Amino acid sequence: LRRVTFPLFFAPEILIGAPPPLVLALVAASGAGFSLPATAIAVLMVAYLPECALASAKGWHLSLRMIPAMVARDVMLPAIWLRGWLSGAVDWRGNTMTISSAGAELEETPSGA
Repeated sequence: LRRVTFPLFFAPEILIGAPPPLVLALVAASGAGFSLPATAIAVLMVAYLPECALASAKGWHLSLRMIPAMVARDVMLPAIWLRGWLSGAVDWRGNTMTISSAGAELEETPSGA
């Protein structure tokens, strides 16, 4: 739905998460001769520790499984984003909804009341 209503806001969502800064930092570190593993660890700490700190400060659930879950989320985001661009329908609560920029027509059905 955001893709159709706010495409200029949806398009850059591919850049959220840890992978884009991680790739850019690794390219820069490689060019500058810095340690790639140290760079990766530093970038991932900057990406995930504030999220863990927020969860801890707010009393939200926080466990050792949180970091792998955040990594899995960030790995899945590009596929979800791409599906958002390519898909035209979604099933929500058992109802198929067609999402497009064309005009929509309301289909009236008798209520039986």
